Amino acid sequence: MSRKAKLLSYHDIDKCISRAEILNTVEVVFKEQNGNNLIIPPKLHLDMSGAGKKSWLNALPCYVGFQDIAGLKWVGGFDDNKNKGLPYIMGLIILADPDTGEFVAVIDGANITNQRTGATAAVTIKHTACQGVKTVAFIGAGVQNRMTMRFLHIVYDDLEIRVSDINPAACQAFKLEMESELGWEVKVMDDNSQAAQGADVIVTATQADAALVMDDWVKPGATAVSLGSYQEFDEQFVLTADKIIVDDWAQCSHRGELKKLAERGSIDEKNIYAHMSEIVAGLKPGRTSQNERILTHLVGLGVHDIAVSYKAWKQAEKLGIGKEFSFI
Repeated sequence: MSRKAKLLSYHDIDKCISRAEILNTVEVVFKEQNGNNLIIPPKLHLDMSGAGKKSWLNALPCYVGFQDIAGLKWVGGFDDNKNKGLPYIMGLIILADPDTGEFVAVIDGANITNQRTGATAAVTIKHTACQGVKTVAFIGAGVQNRMTMRFLHIVYDDLEIRVSDINPAACQAFKLEMESELGWEVKVMDDNSQAAQGADVIVTATQADAALVMDDWVKPGATAVSLGSYQEFDEQFVLTADKIIVDDWAQCSHRGELKKLAERGSIDEKNIYAHMSEIVAGLKPGRTSQNERILTHLVGLGVHDIAVSYKAWKQAEKLGIGKEFSFI
């Protein structure tokens, strides 16, 4: 007899897994990447701009050995959604039994994507930031930097938070929401320069295809975290950073912060100091000097989403959360 698939909505996810569990799962997956316990094919990117669409979709399949689950994440970004009252990120995650192919869960992908990305950024900062980190600058006041701040709240007792955005109203909304929720003060800055200069950590998460942070704004000892889909840091900083750390070079060379430089031949794999999996597993030190300027670029690995989704699904089974549907 075939199994029924569990259907989990955006809000079901929050009932099934805590942020602390998501953070821990992301860290575990990074460590497991160095063995043979994960199968992660390259993501398939569907760019629809050639058809006049302001949108893209990615397909990310993987197998997570320590959970014995196969999965596919189908997720994309849609620029015009803000004018339609819809989230920028839309996605779906499918979990399947690796032995029978039966679908065991179909889960909203937007919530998982946003939380996993925030957790990944927090893990990266934890392992690469200078000792005694005090100040974090967020360039972009959207959902993703909100999520990153929420996960940093688990890692650190207290931080000075700065935020800047092309939209002043977005900054004020960020400040009100985050201060109310987390209790940390958020300083709204006049521009990116004011936010970034002197910050221990600079996180960019925007939809801009332009340099938002200049080289001379990044102080010695700072960690830069690029989460956007385009190059958000000044080319001079990227080329002169003491270390470049990525989640996956093959994917980072085709999308995001390093894409243009890689296509031009100005940067290649030999310029990459390490993958985050090596840092988290202790195979390489994240930071060897308090004065190093470190660039980290995270395009996102579907295996994190699948591992987090698996834990949410198992908890949903225990709690009786979500609907069930038989595909056969």
